Amino acid sequence: MNLPLRMGVAATLAMILTSVPSRAEPAPTVPDATLDAYAAPAESIDIGGRRLDLRCSGSGTPTVLLEAGQGMSSMSWRKVQPALARSMRVCAYDRAGLGFSDAAPLPRTARAEADDLHALVRSAKLAPPLVLVGHSLGSYIVRLYVDAHRADVAGLVLVDPVSETFAQDAPDAAAREAKMSAENTEYGRRCGEAAHKGDLAHATPAAQACVPPPNPGFSTRLNDVLRARVASPSYWDTGLSERESDAANVAAVRAARTPLGALPLVVLAADGTNDGLAPAERAAADAGYDAGRKRIASLSSAGRVVRVAHSSHNVQEDRPDAIIEAVEHLAAQWRRKP
Repeated sequence: MNLPLRMGVAATLAMILTSVPSRAEPAPTVPDATLDAYAAPAESIDIGGRRLDLRCSGSGTPTVLLEAGQGMSSMSWRKVQPALARSMRVCAYDRAGLGFSDAAPLPRTARAEADDLHALVRSAKLAPPLVLVGHSLGSYIVRLYVDAHRADVAGLVLVDPVSETFAQDAPDAAAREAKMSAENTEYGRRCGEAAHKGDLAHATPAAQACVPPPNPGFSTRLNDVLRARVASPSYWDTGLSERESDAANVAAVRAARTPLGALPLVVLAADGTNDGLAPAERAAADAGYDAGRKRIASLSSAGRVVRVAHSSHNVQEDRPDAIIEAVEHLAAQWRRKP
């Protein structure tokens, strides 16, 4: 999977859940009490013997559904959901094995997660049409959803999406990424083994290596919940399975690459996805990402790529305004339809 080259398991499975400050803002020093909502479950939805945690706010149509990236919970949308909820109904959820949702059988492929999403939409009675917003791995999930349930979808916003053609578009960058992915996956396996032994729940060397320190912008209560989550076996099992399902995900998305007609589609392309690479390596990697983004946008006659300046891969952290603007634009388009 072409997650950014500088983001391995250590980052995607630990740093993201602590919701670090964006590149453009200083580290918070006073806890934000409003975020304590994420320290408790929202609405538990039975999808057939398992329950997923769903967090909805706002009212109006169309309904917006936010699909997080690899290893992330609904909290990753904490800067996006409240703003959108001022003018429409917005829902985010925790995928199986993450956040407050029940674990599910492995492997956790994008196809299995798209099936879970459909079951959630039906069980929670989320009225279509939906504007689906998918970040990173979440872009695969929502693309597979729209392939199977096209009539449910009013539009797509793909946030720095992964591309099924990255290995062909940038073979050298893909090779570097594969090497880094193998190294970080081994790190994740060691942390997962420690979690299964209970070593991450105490002050052990394994916990120091695998569990992130408290975030000063969060309350003690929220930090305790997040750290307990990262110490749980299902967190590592799920995140690693999502990472290790890359080949299956690529095959599924390739098989589903049917034209989307004139479905409104916005591909948000972060300018700093490959920050940290040497200039020549970055140029090649950026070209590969750009080719994939353009190819994804071309699936719809209404598809377009929007560059997002001053942002890392985590656009929802660095430039939430870009996501908000894209969703509001698609919602306004839908409302104007006869």
